[in-house]
Amino acid sequence: MADRSRLNRPELSGLLSLLLIGVSLRLVRISPPFVEKWAWREADVAMIAENFYRNGFNILYPQINWVGNAPGYVGTEFPLVPFAAALAYLLFGVHEWVGRAVSVVAFAVSLPIFYLLVRKVFTRRSAVFAACIYVLAPLSIFSSRCFMSDMPSLSFSIVALYVFSEWLDAEKDWRLFTGAVAATGLAILLKLPAVIVGLPMAYMAWERYGSGLLRERSLWLFTGASSIFAAVWYSHAYLISVSYPPYHFFGQGGIAIVSLAQYREIVERTLTSSLVPLVAGAMLVGLTMPSRAAFGWVFHWWLIAVCLFIVFAGEGNKHAWYQLPIVPVAAALAGRACDWAWQKLARHRVATVATAGASGVFLGSVALLAYVYVSPQYAPWAMPLFSVGTELNRIAGPEALVVIADDGAPTALYYARRKGWHFPQGSVLDSEKYPANGAEAIAELETRRQEGATYVAFTKYTMHWLTDSLFKEVSTYLESRYLRVAETAEYTIFALRRAPD
Repeated sequence: MADRSRLNRPELSGLLSLLLIGVSLRLVRISPPFVEKWAWREADVAMIAENFYRNGFNILYPQINWVGNAPGYVGTEFPLVPFAAALAYLLFGVHEWVGRAVSVVAFAVSLPIFYLLVRKVFTRRSAVFAACIYVLAPLSIFSSRCFMSDMPSLSFSIVALYVFSEWLDAEKDWRLFTGAVAATGLAILLKLPAVIVGLPMAYMAWERYGSGLLRERSLWLFTGASSIFAAVWYSHAYLISVSYPPYHFFGQGGIAIVSLAQYREIVERTLTSSLVPLVAGAMLVGLTMPSRAAFGWVFHWWLIAVCLFIVFAGEGNKHAWYQLPIVPVAAALAGRACDWAWQKLARHRVATVATAGASGVFLGSVALLAYVYVSPQYAPWAMPLFSVGTELNRIAGPEALVVIADDGAPTALYYARRKGWHFPQGSVLDSEKYPANGAEAIAELETRRQEGATYVAFTKYTMHWLTDSLFKEVSTYLESRYLRVAETAEYTIFALRRAPD
């Protein structure tokens, strides 16, 4: 790459210090079970990783455990993240921190590249502020230590944008072309919504070639080469989802317009608990500032892409991790606003110290607010699912099939280390009817027993199946026919074998 892409010694030292802080923040509670805010999503990824590890490393066929004795092949994004974790299991064993570490490493890779991209588009000081905000944003902290594909995909997106901009400046460099193709392709493979990076890339191409961009063969080659593998993979994943039980594609149904109230909730959450209001405000200031630099509007166009995605995938964006790409956008624009404020305040030498102090107060306030907003995300709401899962793992035979009333959250099945079913299975599979009354619930349980289920479990969150008047037959049915083998404040387990007379 060009000399201007190199980091000088002060920059390198500063980035290493910031990277150490960022990684340290993401190592907080990296080892406990998957019981936190996004436990249900992490448990599905962990389930796929463990199946790679135990059943052979066939990356083409990711497997889940919630479809009884069937192989459980599902359609999903390219499972590089669980596959990488499964390989690491060979060295370290199956531990939660291994899977989460994949996202931490992805964050660590993205930070210096993000710094270089902001520095190229704006200024060195803007890049310093932006990198600090990128490290401290609550959504960044939590996402980049969760066992999910979102942070790795964002990392590749940042690398793709930077290397693509470098390639446009030196288009005959085949190494830059190859790097841009690989990073873009991997970003989309790991998370299909990453295709939105195409809009800021199109903007940069327009800046470079103007109206003649459609005649540039190299751009067509780039587009084809960076999208072909994603097209092949998602076609394959779709065929899996229609060919094998449970006939499920992760993320299906996410493309949907939702109500204005739901969009307002997404926006409010993004501007507060995801970014913190100080950063959101600075982003809005940076958004209005003119830019004369080459590719100076790349973050504006990335923001437009994110907003369009939120509009058209409103259903999917109910999950906060889908807004993760707004973090680098907000950080870059907020960093620019901070740089502008610095310049205004430090026009005189006597103001330099005060300006540095004001910057420290701003970043310290962002850090404090980040702590306030991110702390609740670690609350172990899924501990009852972990507890019932570990108990089933203790009492059930190695080949036992289990049924768990979990409202579709796979945490209990993951820690049971057994195959089985959610109860009701319609809680995760829209194609199946959700039981309307106790008789239908009993019929589903009997179907599972006939298919080989030997235990059924309820957590404190799903005890309504045993207590609500609508399902009163379920409790009578279980108590009169089967053995209650475990009961705590967190769960109740029945063995599906006849109780003695």
